[in-house]
Amino acid sequence: MKLPRSRRITRRADFQRVRTSGSTYQGRFLVLGYLSDDSLSEPFRLGLITTKRLGGAVVRNRVRRRLRAIVQRTAHRIRRPYWVVLIARGAAAEATSEQLEKEWKWLMHRTSLTDPDCRPE
Repeated sequence: MKLPRSRRITRRADFQRVRTSGSTYQGRFLVLGYLSDDSLSEPFRLGLITTKRLGGAVVRNRVRRRLRAIVQRTAHRIRRPYWVVLIARGAAAEATSEQLEKEWKWLMHRTSLTDPDCRPE
């Protein structure tokens, strides 16, 4: 299932807005930048960054597919309108889907993107 265009961050200006006005948390495989603002009327939006540092196009697309699938499975836990930018670090290319999902859940919990009663597994 594809993430609808209305739920994706695609413009450079929007990525920059998250970077300059938002907060950032780092993990071993991912860097999570997020923006919560009263002016955000849209629901949760996601932007993915996979640089050439990860590897070739096949590797970057694999990481992107895994991250999109993980976010789609867990996005229902996000409680308010947030803009989220996920940057895959070099180690993400070698990580399993389970490792990426565990880190995503940990980052969501750490940044308070989810309800307080949703604990990472």
